[in-house]
Amino acid sequence: MDNVFEQVEKNIDNLVLNNVDWTASATKEELDAARDGRLVLRFWDREIPREWLKDIRGKRVLCLAGAGGLQAPLFACAGAKVTVIDISAGMLEKDREIAARENLPIEIVKGNICDLSMFADESFDLIFNPPSLMYIPDVSVVFRECFRVLAKGGEFILMAPAPINYVCDWVEDEQGGYYKAVHRMPWCSRDFDDSGWIEYGHTMEEYLGGLTGSGFAVTGYLECQAEDITELNFLARAVKQTGE
Repeated sequence: MDNVFEQVEKNIDNLVLNNVDWTASATKEELDAARDGRLVLRFWDREIPREWLKDIRGKRVLCLAGAGGLQAPLFACAGAKVTVIDISAGMLEKDREIAARENLPIEIVKGNICDLSMFADESFDLIFNPPSLMYIPDVSVVFRECFRVLAKGGEFILMAPAPINYVCDWVEDEQGGYYKAVHRMPWCSRDFDDSGWIEYGHTMEEYLGGLTGSGFAVTGYLECQAEDITELNFLARAVKQTGE
């Protein structure tokens, strides 16, 4: 399985080198706004609800597979104590550059989010996970680790592509084409091409059932659909319950 993550690391580093849109770092205006108490994190063309991010100052935040110079610097500017872990050295370098330039005390860790053994139990108050779980074969491994390193009552916010992204293929016809549901879930790119790109399509049972099965209570859920109708992404908020 290790070779899967070696390939994922290589793929993401290549995207950084090619400056794809989603590797863009936070702007000066966004950083200044966060310093002034106006922390804004994007959820594609929407925003993460402000109430999910309130009272962030002083909280211990883990940006999970969250490198790229975007969320970690924004959290740090808002006064959080930030750690970022990512498999991509290229993405982590963006955080390192902004942290140095903006004098931000961000702890930067290169690692695999399936193994958070470098962090003690209950090390964080908030875990923020931008889209990355589609590179993980078994998301329940990640959820169990997140539950362990979160303090009781801590929150886990994640973004991920909904299953419809992987169920459908585009079919050309004389009218221009249409989408057709052709794939069963779960899905893996390696079953359909040998390009080296590795991506996993997970079911909502894997996502939401995996969260609740790990001990989380799901307390928020939003969706965002792009112009491409199969590009549907979701945002979930889960809390580590305080009861035994």
